[in-house]
Amino acid sequence: MIREQQYINPIDFELSTALGLDLPTNGPAGATFKLNYLSIDQAFANAKNLLFTNKGERVMQPNFGCDLQNTVFEQVNEDIVELVESNIKTAFSYWLPYIYINKLEVEPYEDKNRINILFIMSLQGNKIDTRSIQFDVLNTQ
Repeated sequence: MIREQQYINPIDFELSTALGLDLPTNGPAGATFKLNYLSIDQAFANAKNLLFTNKGERVMQPNFGCDLQNTVFEQVNEDIVELVESNIKTAFSYWLPYIYINKLEVEPYEDKNRINILFIMSLQGNKIDTRSIQFDVLNTQ
């Protein structure tokens, strides 16, 4: 028996329908909320939310997050770099499986008190449209 697959029109093409809230939530000209109208933009906001959340912060979802702030006071070495990469990949595969990680670079600085993270992502079905974020996890010991 052959099943016909239904084609679902993406909601991205409906300009009057927002998909969710962007981060930070304040919009232009003092508007209360900035809205996302494209799937890739909303997925990027979701990715930022997951990256910057620590486990235990989210009510009723204690395993949500990448635990990057817990690495702040650890000695920066290859073990901590592998732990950060593993935490990010594990969290994304569980919480945001529709996001494809194009590139993930976790590099310690020479002074050994911070880690630079480069994260480039796209949606699973669309590897052309990408978004990137680069940030530091800083150890202030």
